[in-house]
Amino acid sequence: MQHSHGITRRSALKGAGAAVFGLAASGIVSRAHGAAFPSKSIEVVIGFDPGGGTDRSARLVGPAWAKALGSPYPFKFTNMPGAGAVIALVHTLKARPDGHVINAVPAPHVAWIFELKRAKGYTPEDIAFIGAYFDDPNVLLVKKDAKWNTIDEFIDDARKTKTPFTVSVSTPMSAAHAATVVLRELTGANLKVVSFQGGSAARNAVAGGHVTACLAPYWSALHVLELTKGIGILQDSNPAPHLWTPVPANKVLDVKIPNLSEPYLFLVSAAVKKEHPENYRKLVDSMKVMHRSEEFRKAADAQDLTPFLKYMSPEECDAFMKDYLALLETYRPAMEKDLQSM
Repeated sequence: MQHSHGITRRSALKGAGAAVFGLAASGIVSRAHGAAFPSKSIEVVIGFDPGGGTDRSARLVGPAWAKALGSPYPFKFTNMPGAGAVIALVHTLKARPDGHVINAVPAPHVAWIFELKRAKGYTPEDIAFIGAYFDDPNVLLVKKDAKWNTIDEFIDDARKTKTPFTVSVSTPMSAAHAATVVLRELTGANLKVVSFQGGSAARNAVAGGHVTACLAPYWSALHVLELTKGIGILQDSNPAPHLWTPVPANKVLDVKIPNLSEPYLFLVSAAVKKEHPENYRKLVDSMKVMHRSEEFRKAADAQDLTPFLKYMSPEECDAFMKDYLALLETYRPAMEKDLQSM
């Protein structure tokens, strides 16, 4: 049957189908068709308390990332602290594998979870990295009025002392603990690890003079900026000389120290990548766009995070994880020995 304006029923249906296809391709299609992603708020699960470094930095990405995704839904942030970020990771891995639940976490925490087999039944093959958005290098902090100004001065005295220098770390078998043990084992310094309940407590301990020093992630330690000084950084350059002036360890020490930092990243379950590769790819691509956006840069600048911004692709995150797991395998026995005196 011929309709008005010469349009047949078949051609009308064909045109409608093309319109729906075009909307689906652009990500703008009703949820009834089941093709849009995201079809609701992306939930960002954070395995730490509100107000900490992971929480504060992760929340910066929400508005810019939603815009990069072309999503009308704001990101939702859920804190699930406990068990060294295991609870949040397992929640992410058990979520429906469509990409609507992602995990924000420092990379070393992920390595430790799998190294210590804390996530029962899961292996590194069960996760897929979306990417990292900033890198927090480890810095050696001492009290503001301490006599040491550079890490080599500190290590020279630590080699000679009969009474161990105490170094605070966030928790046992953590990234800070690993960095302290690497420094101790490679330099022969007489250092005793003192564990606290969380990074803030560990950094407050050195600021208050309760321990000799603290190895901590640079940006996350800025709350003690006025009470401490950074005397050494465990990477090749200082990203923020206007804050602290720590000298790169390998410029002054007589041993080679590996670069030790904490990339902060997002991940999903590997099932998302396998079962919904188009959703996974959209997360990866949009995160990269978000990272370059002026909106995200302004938000980062307000938190003094800009000098530490560093995008890492999923492949670069995989490479970091491989190298870090190898480091843990080397130094884990020395770290476990520390547990006996904690």
